[in-house]
Amino acid sequence: MPRFRKLLVLDLDETLIYATDDFTELIDEPEPGDFIVGPYLVRRRPGVEEFLARCLELFEVGVWTASTLDYARPVLARLVALERLSFIWGRERCTRCMDMDTREGYWVKDLKKLRRRGYDITKIIFVDDTPRKLERSYGNLVHIRAFRGGASDRQLAALLTYLEGLGEVADVRRVDKRFWSRRAPA
Repeated sequence: MPRFRKLLVLDLDETLIYATDDFTELIDEPEPGDFIVGPYLVRRRPGVEEFLARCLELFEVGVWTASTLDYARPVLARLVALERLSFIWGRERCTRCMDMDTREGYWVKDLKKLRRRGYDITKIIFVDDTPRKLERSYGNLVHIRAFRGGASDRQLAALLTYLEGLGEVADVRRVDKRFWSRRAPA
């Protein structure tokens, strides 16, 4: 049984991992990549396995990505035992929106879909590197800096400390989570 009665939803790309189909992009890095899934070279965010293990002790954990499940499942299987996750949702659970100024489409993760599954919206913490994907639920968002493959990234360790504190609050939407990383211990 998790310590906190909260659902922690994690994004995948640029949050837990970085993936590229340009194999020369990471060539100058000390480690050129961790593994390959389909046409993508995937780099784990430093500390991701430890982060996930601890999050699974503290929270109910799901992953919701705007990527396809054919891509997401094999990537996640390299990070965590899939059966430990409450769900893995992909693009098919996202809502397609249109930016009327640029005429470009984008994906939104609408938390109403989780509420329909019985989750209390006041107890959902969503970690994503792209705030626009949570434009309908900013109060649930913990925005993490996008991971681009750098070996010196330490965001997950700081995030874990912050999440432990957030687990204690009754309604996560009432907490100002902007600039959380400035308040988290380094």
